Amino acid sequence: MLLTSLLQKRLEQFEWITMEEFMEHALYHPIEGYYMKENTKIGKNGDFYTASLVSDVFAKVWADLFLRTIADHNLDPIVVEFGGGSGHFARQVQESWSSKSIEHISYVIVEPSPYHRSLLERNLAGFPVTVLCSLDELIQRYPSFKGLIFANEVLDAFPLRIFQEKNEEWYEKGVSLLRNNEDLCFLYRKVEDSCLEKKLDEIFSSRDKKNELEVSFSMLTWLKTIYEWIEKDSCLFFVDYGLIGEEWNTIPLKEGSIRGYYRHQIQNNPLAFPGMMDITCHIDWDQVIRVGKDFGVKTLRLMNQGDFLLEEGLLTLLQDTQNKDPFSIEHKRNRAIRSFLLDHTLANGFQIIQQKKQTVS
Repeated sequence: MLLTSLLQKRLEQFEWITMEEFMEHALYHPIEGYYMKENTKIGKNGDFYTASLVSDVFAKVWADLFLRTIADHNLDPIVVEFGGGSGHFARQVQESWSSKSIEHISYVIVEPSPYHRSLLERNLAGFPVTVLCSLDELIQRYPSFKGLIFANEVLDAFPLRIFQEKNEEWYEKGVSLLRNNEDLCFLYRKVEDSCLEKKLDEIFSSRDKKNELEVSFSMLTWLKTIYEWIEKDSCLFFVDYGLIGEEWNTIPLKEGSIRGYYRHQIQNNPLAFPGMMDITCHIDWDQVIRVGKDFGVKTLRLMNQGDFLLEEGLLTLLQDTQNKDPFSIEHKRNRAIRSFLLDHTLANGFQIIQQKKQTVS
């Protein structure tokens, strides 16, 4: 376990920090944070893949859906993508629109990582795409927003906290240093905040409290800010892997769903490579739906990715080709379409939630 110098100093000073504080440092610290470093994270030479790297058919389906959604809901012609990464998805959407001479849609990417912003600017050069660094900057730029929000594998990147009920009392699982001050370990502390205890009772009312339970208050705050900001009829699409309702109690999750991705290998110990690997967890869709309701946002659909893409016309992209080269673009796209419909992870591991603002906050 390789400790970063600044993280070690912080733990020596505070002795115990929440998992949220650990993730905030390990992922987002300006110097030591995984997402902030200038190294490849996505693709063959990174730690994980995203759907847009599998094939451009993913973006083609979304490009058409964006156009239909804007037209069907009478939205302003603007699409905001959060977490643009290397820009593969945005570029493929732009190329799809360009092939159809679609020029009236504004496309904005919000990307907090300076490294990824530089990638976006390089990979999207020549395309009419605006890159911003934060949600605050987006709101300042568009104080009145009636458009479309898209976020692929963004919700799972928010730092989280971990709790467990023992003997009818709440405990929080945090991070500490072993006595040799070189290795990280988990350590529980009793929750002493009665307001937090009440909140945990509400959030996890239907969950098996013998399991370790995860909640990202920073994600919920981020969602609240967006839900309150957007105007009536604005539409949102979130793509991520998660669970809902009794699914949480039927899958063995004694130690929760948190894990790391390091060089395309799952790391069950999220403390293993601080600052060097992605840390993620399953989204509790009940939490997303619940906070949406508080701000007049209705959930229209929650579907597995394969079913969603099928419903949105993925099969129309299949090509009947006489080309015998198995590595031709046509054959690659056809194989990708089958993967999105049949591969367990791509088809059923991810879900897509579609929401719409129904009332004015």
